[in-house]
Amino acid sequence: MGPWDVNEDGEREQWVWSPLVGVGPLEFGMRPDEVAEALSGLEPRTWSCAGYHDRSPVPSWERYPDPGVALYYTGAGHLAAVAVDALNGPQVALGGTGLVGRVPSEAEDWLHTYAGERGHTDLKYAVDGNPVSGDLGLFIRVQRAGDIVLTRPVFLFKGWTGDMWDCIPAEEWHTF
Repeated sequence: MGPWDVNEDGEREQWVWSPLVGVGPLEFGMRPDEVAEALSGLEPRTWSCAGYHDRSPVPSWERYPDPGVALYYTGAGHLAAVAVDALNGPQVALGGTGLVGRVPSEAEDWLHTYAGERGHTDLKYAVDGNPVSGDLGLFIRVQRAGDIVLTRPVFLFKGWTGDMWDCIPAEEWHTF
């Protein structure tokens, strides 16, 4: 694949999202060894955030190029957030709607409708203009795919939904 090639939905693993609980085979609260087991023993690329982002309570994050996810852990070493690569990550769905690799306006419209139908009134926008719902634990970020941008959702556990601006490490904010 070239650097900007985007996998079609049929070429992606298919995962289901349970808001504030987990994404695909990953459950929030898992430790890194449990994550590796859930991902069939795949090897991550691991980085430490020590001294890198002093305000972040996150000691480490892992990137799994296959299946295309970045994982962020709490200070106690528990899975707290999953960011899915827009180009080659799994397709993550809720209620039959895929959220990865989409046109941002379509994902935003879906979020407004889905949240509104369930009485979630906390829909906000980050400083970069991307929609966020703390009630759902969803931050719909974007990622460059050549001359366009596609959705790169970040799924969060409840403990980070109120502090996501401080909890998400700089590495995720710099991913575009």
